[in-house]
Amino acid sequence: MRIQTLLSLGIVVLVLTLAGVQARAEDKTAKVTGTFTVPKELDSIQAQVVEIRLYKIHPMIADKSADLVELVEFKDFAHAKGTETKKEFVIGAKAKLDPEMKYYLTLFILKDGRRTHMGQVPGKFLITVLTQGNPDTVAITVKKVR
Repeated sequence: MRIQTLLSLGIVVLVLTLAGVQARAEDKTAKVTGTFTVPKELDSIQAQVVEIRLYKIHPMIADKSADLVELVEFKDFAHAKGTETKKEFVIGAKAKLDPEMKYYLTLFILKDGRRTHMGQVPGKFLITVLTQGNPDTVAITVKKVR
């Protein structure tokens, strides 16, 4: 009788623990935190717009475009040559994370709507985040668009 009670109690604890883990996974947001850095070697930038976009895309469907999750803009952005400029950002905090999707960021600096600079993470083609073992924190370096 005592063993059955302990066994039943153990099963109840296991079920409640698994339910809590599932609830936390469902409540996870697509929040990404990061910094972008404009190296001191780059020419000065005056009154431009930094545009950071978070996208999600299904990794198994090649002919469907990515969905925009959130757009963050920094207007009147400036950088002085000779000084490194570093800025922090948060994106995607209000969006629910879909673990089946692939997430990535883009960062562009725009002048009159045209891209003058872009962000990159060394060694990566895309700035992938959140799912498939990718981080939720990124450090992006800005470079001039050719």
